[in-house]
Amino acid sequence: MIVFKTMLGSLFRDAQTLFWSIAFPIGLLVGLGTYFDDPQYSQQLLAGVLTMSVLFGSLNITAFGVLQQRNRGVYKLLKATPFSIASFVSCLTGARTVVGLIVSLVTLAVGMMVFHVSFNALSLLMLVLILILGTICFVSLGFVAANFAQNEGQVNMISNLTGMPMLFLSEAFYSLENAPVWVQMLSKCSPFTYFVQAAEATVQGNLSAAFFYALILGCFTLLVLALAVLSFRWDSESKRMIRLGSAN
Repeated sequence: MIVFKTMLGSLFRDAQTLFWSIAFPIGLLVGLGTYFDDPQYSQQLLAGVLTMSVLFGSLNITAFGVLQQRNRGVYKLLKATPFSIASFVSCLTGARTVVGLIVSLVTLAVGMMVFHVSFNALSLLMLVLILILGTICFVSLGFVAANFAQNEGQVNMISNLTGMPMLFLSEAFYSLENAPVWVQMLSKCSPFTYFVQAAEATVQGNLSAAFFYALILGCFTLLVLALAVLSFRWDSESKRMIRLGSAN
């Protein structure tokens, strides 16, 4: 619990986190909401900005944060404690998920005012659960990016090569209905696609479809979280991949 509170406090003091996770998506919502005046597209736009904020706020900021702390030797000190890798990754993921959820709710509140979108209690609860699941997934992906990088240049390259294709291969801001078949097939291999579809279905009030997409997103989340634990390194000299039998 102490480690969790410490991590949570450090995240809120990070100006980069607060700017890119709050100021940028809210500015995007207000700007696009002023430009577009289509209620149907407004729902897609709200879901797209929400999920994009989670994707880059979780993936990029987590990747840079983990790399910096590891290179400073912070994690090397924790290696001497009984703290297991799984516990540490879960703890840091939980802290970043709390921050991400707060940011998402602020963005959602602004979006509801800008686009005049309302939710019933069940839809709002479903959307919150989807945002939590998506945040866990992409925070874990940020761990993976940092685990395979040695410096900030590499982590920036890995994060962008991971996040940008996910965004462009999704229907966050446009339809892929007329896209080539291979593009649609690649889109179905991305967890962000199902994150967007789950959020958009919830905004539109289609909870059965949202639940289906959330299940697929949950499977991706478990897979990425396992990869984050298995590839975690306490310090820059450690091997990238860790055997299942190694707990700490």
